[in-house]
Amino acid sequence: MNEKNAKNSEKDAAGGLFRQTKAAFSRSSLLTSIPALVAVFVCAALAAFFGQGRLALALMFVFLLAGASRLWAVLAARHVQVRITGAVRGMFPGEEAQLEVTVRNGKFLPLVWLELFFPLARSLCLIPQESRKPDSWEVSALEEEGASTELVGQKRCAFLLWYETARLPVRFRAERRGVYTSALWRLRTGDGFGLTQIECPLPREERRSFAVYPRLVAVRPDLFLRNLWNADTGTRGVMEDPTVIRSTRDYQSTDSLKHINWRLTARGLPLCVNVYEDILPKGVHFIFDGESFSGKTPHLAQLEDALSILASELVRLYAAQVRCGLSLCRGRGGEAVNLFAAESATEDLLCALAAYEPAEPLRDGDGIEIVNQRPVFDEAPLLQAARGVGRFYYIAYSAGYLKSRPLLGRTLSPENTSVLTYVDGKPYGDYETVCLCSLKEENHGA
Repeated sequence: MNEKNAKNSEKDAAGGLFRQTKAAFSRSSLLTSIPALVAVFVCAALAAFFGQGRLALALMFVFLLAGASRLWAVLAARHVQVRITGAVRGMFPGEEAQLEVTVRNGKFLPLVWLELFFPLARSLCLIPQESRKPDSWEVSALEEEGASTELVGQKRCAFLLWYETARLPVRFRAERRGVYTSALWRLRTGDGFGLTQIECPLPREERRSFAVYPRLVAVRPDLFLRNLWNADTGTRGVMEDPTVIRSTRDYQSTDSLKHINWRLTARGLPLCVNVYEDILPKGVHFIFDGESFSGKTPHLAQLEDALSILASELVRLYAAQVRCGLSLCRGRGGEAVNLFAAESATEDLLCALAAYEPAEPLRDGDGIEIVNQRPVFDEAPLLQAARGVGRFYYIAYSAGYLKSRPLLGRTLSPENTSVLTYVDGKPYGDYETVCLCSLKEENHGA
């Protein structure tokens, strides 16, 4: 018996079936509720007992109609399979993505109507092509779920016959930075009388997450490339990997003797040298102090601009084959983030920036916000990875916040760390200090 249940569970998981265990009725007639059905049935029985035949027949008709409506709605959502294809992990603002939702009615009972309802993120980072304002009865539920109360998305399918499959394209447009999940998507269907509506959550295995990266701006990566080149004088920061031979070429008088391919020379071939694969021994690691943009007067617009500059530099450095890492202080989502260049791709760093939200401001005993609160970083991994990092870049709103940052001076020294401040780039101690906004192309030479 257990083996049979396990096989059925695997079959349901593979097929993306909607479960009926937690089906929720909404926007249904009160006549189809359990108390109303019981009351109508009792009244019909009493009418028949006291000889009121016509009234009893009328009440019994209402009872059968409402009961059939409720049963029809429950059976309509059974054996409905859903597949989502074409999902993308992340995109930049302004880009569009199209998903295809495949719905299959796996039973003989046809579906008179079908609707895919999907609440949107509160930030409206992704907006579907087909959207509307929520109905009044939907607003309270959206607020409890933490979804947007301004817009909701929906996709309708008019009629679905028995064992028929429908493909519903859903197009989204990325508007601003954020993360969106389809965990709140629901399937709505009901009876043909229009009395009962039932909704079921999206199967867990078909849920998707989408990240909208910070907006890209034109930036210059010269600062990071210059420091990386200076790490290995005369080699511009590039080293040769002697274990990987890319090709060979004819010997020139300026070539080093250690590059000569002696095996080919021993065979009587012309003198030639090995061309080895170039590698970057060390990369750059960004440390973003998001708490410095918070405080009594949060600088939200400046925070978004700083994240855009950082994301743009990550993309430019990736194109220049420079490995990058990222550390974020503990935000509203929970723990601090450390993503190192040897273990993480640029896409992982962009996803972390998309999901980052500064923590709520701390308050003292009188309920007053602490303006210069300390960010919480996971420092131990930073110490361990310091040897493999060419240079650290600590990003903060202004130099005034840096005095209370124990990470500077205790963990990060001026020899391997630069400070990037958003406001003005005022000097801070012996650290190389640069204005973050000066990295934009539009501010070059200003």
